[in-house]
Order: sequence, then C-alpha cells, then structure tokens
Amino acid sequence: MPRMLGCRSAQLGMVFAFLTTLFLASGSRADVLPFSGAEVADNIAVFHVEPDGVRLELEVFPPDIEVFTDALAADFGADGEAFTRQGVDAESLGFAGLTVIRQDGSELLGRIVRVERRHRVDRASPFAGQTDPITGTKIPSPPDDPEVIFLEVLFDFVQVRPDALVLGSTMADDTQRPDIGFMVFDRSVPVSRFSFLNTQAGFVMDWADPWGTAFTNANLNRQTRNGTTSYVYATPREIRHEILMRVPDLAPWIGEQIETGTHLNSASQSRIQKAALDEFSVRNPVTIAGKPVRPAAVRGAFLTLDERGFQVEEGTRTLLVDTAFVGAILSYPVVALPPNATLSWDMFDNRIGEVPVTLTDPAGPFLDWATPDRATVTWTNYLKQYADPQVIAVPIHGIRFVPAVSVGLLLVGVAALGALAIPTNRRHWRGVLSCAAVAFIASVTLRNMFLLPVVSPFGEQSGAQLAQDALSDLLANTYVAALEVTPAARAATLAPLVSDRALDELAAALETDLAIRVPGGGLAEVSAIDDVSVEGTRLSLGGAYEGLAKWKVQAQAGHWGHDHRRTVEYRARVTLIPEGGHWKLAALTVLEARAPDV
Repeated sequence: MPRMLGCRSAQLGMVFAFLTTLFLASGSRADVLPFSGAEVADNIAVFHVEPDGVRLELEVFPPDIEVFTDALAADFGADGEAFTRQGVDAESLGFAGLTVIRQDGSELLGRIVRVERRHRVDRASPFAGQTDPITGTKIPSPPDDPEVIFLEVLFDFVQVRPDALVLGSTMADDTQRPDIGFMVFDRSVPVSRFSFLNTQAGFVMDWADPWGTAFTNANLNRQTRNGTTSYVYATPREIRHEILMRVPDLAPWIGEQIETGTHLNSASQSRIQKAALDEFSVRNPVTIAGKPVRPAAVRGAFLTLDERGFQVEEGTRTLLVDTAFVGAILSYPVVALPPNATLSWDMFDNRIGEVPVTLTDPAGPFLDWATPDRATVTWTNYLKQYADPQVIAVPIHGIRFVPAVSVGLLLVGVAALGALAIPTNRRHWRGVLSCAAVAFIASVTLRNMFLLPVVSPFGEQSGAQLAQDALSDLLANTYVAALEVTPAARAATLAPLVSDRALDELAAALETDLAIRVPGGGLAEVSAIDDVSVEGTRLSLGGAYEGLAKWKVQAQAGHWGHDHRRTVEYRARVTLIPEGGHWKLAALTVLEARAPDV
C-alpha cells in the first residue's frame, strides 16, 4: 500500500528523524544514543552472563542503598557515607535486593566482591531535558548528582550451567522498589535493551551461540534480532544499498570457518573485510528504474554491538566474533531520485532465513522483508511534492556596481565633445574628437574594472548585511554541490558559485575542510546553516567583500540504520566578488572547524 506523502512528507521526515534519534545508535557522543528512559534511571543494573556464573555491575543511587543491601546498610549506614572508609573486606558482605534464579526455582547466592564510590556511566540521550514532539513530555535526564555507589556482585553457577535464568527483586512492595534500569549481556552479546526491572524477567540460554539467548518477553529483547540486515537509501544523488552481517553468518559465504567465542586479529579482519566486499559487490543485484546497475563504489567497516548499539571499529587490534559485524556500503549514483529501485536478495542459507530491509527516502523509513519465497524488495518513489536540490547561482540584490573608471572616462569624452562648442577650440576639433573617441572606447573596455558598489537607498540593509546574505546563499548552494557522489562531480557543480581562478582551491576545500564525515567514511548531508555572520572589511571599491565569516551547520547521514548527526561551527576568511550579475566565492580559507557536541 503506498505511503501517504504529499503535503505530509516533511512532517513524516521530521518524525522519522526524531524517532531514529531516540531509538538507534552510533559510534560517537555527537551521534544518537539508544534511548528508552531506563538507562538514566536512578539505579542501573547490568548483568553479564559468563561461563561460570553471572556478574552484576550495580550503580546505586546513594539514597536507595538501604533497600538494596541489608548487610551493607547494617555495616555502613543507610546513607552509604561510610563507603569512603578504607579496608573494607567486601567478600564478607552478603547481597540482597536483586536475585538471579535458575529455571528450577533455586536462587543463586550473590557475593559482593567490590564496593566503591564513582561517577555513573554517562548513558543519557543527547536530547535529555528536551521536549519529545510526539508525546509532549520531557526526555528523562539522569539524576543531577553523578555520584553512585558501585557494587560488583558474583552469582556462581556452582559448576552446573542453567538452561534458563530469571532476574527478579526481593523488593516486593512497589512503593519500596526504586527505579532500576537493567540490561543483560551473554558473553559480551547484548541480550536485552535497557528496560525497567519492574517484575521478574526470564530468559533462555543458548550456550552454543550467545546470539540465540533471548528473553521470553519479546519486549525486553534487543532491537537487533537478525544477524543480517539490509538498508536501501534513496537520496538526491545516490541509491545506496548497505548491509550489516554478523561475522559467523558471513563466514560460509567467504570460505571461512569461525567458531563462537574466538577473536579476530588485524590480519584476519583485513582478510575477512576484503573477501566480504568482493562478495557483496556481485551479490544481491539492484535495478534502478528497471535497469540493472553495478555499484560504482563499495566500501566497508567492522562494527560491534554493545549497550549503546552499533559502534564502528577503526584500528581495533582484536574483535570478538560474537559481537562483530561487517558493514558494507554499495553506491549507485543517480542524477535525481528515480521512480523506483529494486533489491533482489540472494544470500540465504541455514543461518539466514529472512532479512529485514529498511527502505529510506526523504519522507522516512519503510520496513520490508526479503525471504527465499519473496526475495525481491522494491522502493517506489511516492514523493509528490519533493524537488531534487539543485545548485542555483546567487544573484546580486540591493547593490548596484557602478564602473567608476568607465564613468570617469565617459565624462571625459562628454567634456571633450563639449569643448567643440567653445570657439577658441574649433581648430583643434580633430584632436578633441580623437580624445573623446578614446575615452568612450576605454570606458567600454574597462567597464568591469574598479567597480564602485552603491547600496540601494531604498533598501533596509547595509552593504555588509547584503554580503552576509550572499554568503549564506553561497554556502547553502555549496553544500548542495557536496551531495554529488564523486569529487569530480562535486567540483563541476561548484562552477556557478566560484570564480574560475578559485575553482580548484574551493573544490579541494569541499573535500577536506568543509567535508563532514561520519563513522563508516560517508559524507553527512547539511540540513541547516545557522548563525552566519561576517565582520571585517567592507565592500571594496572593486565590489569585492573580504572579511572574517562565521557559521554553524547541522548535518546528518544515515548509515546501517543509524542516524548520525553533527553540529560543526566554522570560522573562515572569505572573499566574495560580483561576476556577471551574480556573487561568487573567490577565496575561502577555513581557520577553525569545531564540533561543540563532540
């Protein structure tokens, strides 16, 4: 059924961006973080299932310490202040408050092995404290006091590994139970997302492969359930097919034998990534507007999955295969958004029985599935009011550029002709006419030299303000040129915005100083340019503006289902010149590019 777009496409895109920001993850503090509200609860419990037992890392909000540990409360006082004293024999302390129970109902004995004061782990959403546009409520923030009492507790299996476990609390009274956000890992693999531990939560173990361990309550399980996922992005200049495949799922397709629990060194990572990209470049064919296409570029990276979601790994010496993924990005350049694009998934085996495919365009995402019986997934362009962004030359408004030399020479010519009316000069008429002719010809020849800017007296803006507006428009169009897929195409698209002599220099700056890259190597798309200001030299007699400029850009890019966002503040020396009735950049030297949210 077609998605309802039309006049609501912008709203849908905004909602999608916000929802993606809340629920997806990426590898940098400047990007989005996983968000459910539980990760900023007063108390945080992270359970790690290991071969010989369960290790609990517990961050306790100091006012709640008494309800967690009777023994600790008795030994140190309910306020926990005495935790600062030295020489505590932590192993002698029992533990109460949270329980780990086998499937037969027997409770594992908890033993505290470490107690200390520390700052809580920062898991807050970058939008904490802001208003959720969907619900109208504020996004929760962690407690103002960052200090917690950290407890490490071990629950021993006593040599018998359970087939299932149940997490619970001895705090039966809802009025007594404090807020507890919890998450579970099975041998480093996230089993759950962050949730509130309000009731008992049971999960079934998969000792052969921790990826298969799962809660009986599906709402508690991590969002990434499939080891292989696919993403199709329809953007103004490019169709991208991106793949995330867990290393054990990938291994049979590239002739590797990889066992659960092993690690990959740098050499193994390079070998596997190259083999994976070679395989992906010829598999899962794509057609655009009914025509088969081959990827113009294929790049990739290793990613790992942890409590913050997927993280792009760069230069990591060893990776645990249980949480390691190979990410591939296949690029198919287009001039404009096509009517459709079709992906035919052909990598199915006993591990890969279905592949979730997320189709994303400027209006937002649409989820579909590829299966052996229905391997073809199609994105259709239902955008009715969407226009592909185009570079537009920036016309000069509010300023008239008067050729001062030409005007002067023209006056000289007129004066020379007027001299013929003087009787005493009539005998010199040949010389006077020659002088007038030279003046007129020179005025035409030099009409573009020494331009005198004249600001319209009927306008409300000064020359500097008009130059500021011109710079804003030039920057906006420059970032449209940055949408082009290749450096050569980006340089060619810059031509209407840049003087011929500065084209190579500005094209190089677009690849380096002005480029905003995200994990995975992709270029972010600038969604907004704010706070543009210019200061320094005024408009010169030649009509140029040279001065110090500042601006801020908001940029975003989608990769592997994650919405990466950046804010970058720039400070640069710029020169604008009038040329053919338009403003053009004659120079741009970036002095500083600062990301305040990193």
